[in-house]
Amino acid sequence: MTAHQFLETRFAALCAGDYAVVYDSYHEDSPFLQQFSGRNAYIHFAQQQLGSIAITSWRCLRQRVLDEKRLEVLLVMDLGIDADSQFFYELALLIETERGWHYHSAQKLGADDYHGLPDQVDFCHFDSALQKIRF
Repeated sequence: MTAHQFLETRFAALCAGDYAVVYDSYHEDSPFLQQFSGRNAYIHFAQQQLGSIAITSWRCLRQRVLDEKRLEVLLVMDLGIDADSQFFYELALLIETERGWHYHSAQKLGADDYHGLPDQVDFCHFDSALQKIRF
């Protein structure tokens, strides 16, 4: 499975509310997963926190290879939150393991962080962001 196919599977699971598949897509060293005692705890969290967010669309704009097993992917998403719609940007770190690609972490930018056209967001916007927190 390619990195793009992996992302398609992950986003399909997010859209369908299949949080078990989403959990399994994380890399075992993901900082985000360290917040949960296990799969069921994550699923419970996701059902409560992500259930009201709809991914209207997503696309992979660019990618940069860090090394043969690590890839950063620049994603743009149109999210529906209640009755509102907004663009959301993510610089995801994917790591390839013996079991395929896994989602490690991401730096995120919201509408307040980037004001340009969605298709024009680039790596430089993440590189120069004041908050470089990876989730």
